[in-house]
Amino acid sequence: MLTLLPNLQPIITMPEINKPDDQQKKKKRVLGDEWVNWKGEIGQAEIKEGKNTFLLLSLLMLVGLIILFLVFLYIALPRFELYGRVWATILTVFILMSAVVLFLWYLLLIFNILLKKFYLKACLDKNNKLFLLLLPYVFKLANLLGISRDRISHSFILVNNSLVNFPDKEGPILALLPRCLRSDLLKEIKRTCEKFPDVVFNIAPGGNIARKQIADTSPRAIVAVACERDLLSGIQEIAPKIPVIGIPNTRPDGPCRNTVVDLEEFESALKFFQNQNSS
Repeated sequence: MLTLLPNLQPIITMPEINKPDDQQKKKKRVLGDEWVNWKGEIGQAEIKEGKNTFLLLSLLMLVGLIILFLVFLYIALPRFELYGRVWATILTVFILMSAVVLFLWYLLLIFNILLKKFYLKACLDKNNKLFLLLLPYVFKLANLLGISRDRISHSFILVNNSLVNFPDKEGPILALLPRCLRSDLLKEIKRTCEKFPDVVFNIAPGGNIARKQIADTSPRAIVAVACERDLLSGIQEIAPKIPVIGIPNTRPDGPCRNTVVDLEEFESALKFFQNQNSS
């Protein structure tokens, strides 16, 4: 006896295929984008974090990196010996020399910061490159230790400022200011810039405009005022090519609104580049 089963028509739900649109495409960074997830807290209006925070965490990361090198050598060496002692020796020398060079490079940067001397300038023209390479890993370590990204960024900016030294190059000094500064401070800063004949004053309302201003000006150095997040992004992008002194602003009313900057610190940065040019 045959049992007739009712016709079952399975309902197959096809997942929606999200078509890429203009909003989903990655946009170029603009000033203020770093605060898109800000929830409205005033929080840390002014961050005071010394250089030692970044230097200590970067040292820990460098030591950890060297230890990884040595562990790799310990694991890989027996396999390389299967191809002959020559290859094992080459691997050993390469890893040990890399570890020594990295550690000596780090010590040289520390001496530059502490003594304000720039040793081996010809070899270390972009002398903060090692710190830039370590920066993403320092952020991860800081996150594990409960240290905020803004605090580490502030510390890194101070370290970067201590290492600023640029090759002989013609061009003006570009002063980049955010439009979120209090209007009275912007006017005061503009008057300060007018004291120096080779300083170009510019307000950068966005990252693309800032890039265009840099390209049009072709400066030998930059003094930039912004929040830690925008300064960090700018230094990562520009500092390997052009020396940048970053001056973090303070945010009594929150980010991107009526921010404040130390006028004496700003003028000192301009004078530093002036003295460098005349020396």
